[in-house]
Amino acid sequence: MLPNLWRGTPGAFATTMSKILYFGLSCKAYLRTFGNQSPNVQICCDDCGQLLHKHGRYWRGVLTKHDVILIPIYRWYCPACKKTISLLPEFLIPWARYATWVREAALKRKHKGFSWRQTVESTTTPAVRYSHRTLKRWWARHLCRAANAALWVAGKLVAQRVDADMLRLYPTMMNPTPMDTLDWLNKLLSRFIPTGASRRGYWSFLNTQVPAASRL
Repeated sequence: MLPNLWRGTPGAFATTMSKILYFGLSCKAYLRTFGNQSPNVQICCDDCGQLLHKHGRYWRGVLTKHDVILIPIYRWYCPACKKTISLLPEFLIPWARYATWVREAALKRKHKGFSWRQTVESTTTPAVRYSHRTLKRWWARHLCRAANAALWVAGKLVAQRVDADMLRLYPTMMNPTPMDTLDWLNKLLSRFIPTGASRRGYWSFLNTQVPAASRL
């Protein structure tokens, strides 16, 4: 059984919000860089615009293909709104134990037609392995969120005056399926994600941009 990877105060998530920032670092590089010092960033409150104050940290486990790595998550506090924000690196989303690129690699394989077993075995190792049940939960979540994420990306591309008809990229306009939506999302992401930010997949960068409800 995997260990309990939450090393913070019990119940802290109930009053803590999160913000994802892109650092362009792997889990181990993030730990080396920020293991003993917080990121040198300035963050303003989304609600009142006031500059947030540093507010400590907690330790959280991240599961990659090969390792379980404990990293610090730094927190900021808004004195006006009385709320705390956790600053997550781009390879994490709230509540997910596995690194974002592990989930993305798994769901891309499932999208290509891999079986549940083939997907699990090709994206994990015996030391760190998720279950078929976990993969099915990821897949169901992805199908639910793909449409909102695709519409958000399409809107951004239109605003950027990208020379493409976003609707024509959709595989079929007649009785589309969830798989058609996934195909459309992938085409949009290939145009939206900067080249240098795609070396570990698209989702890590995307999750720093989209509204929380559309994170993948």
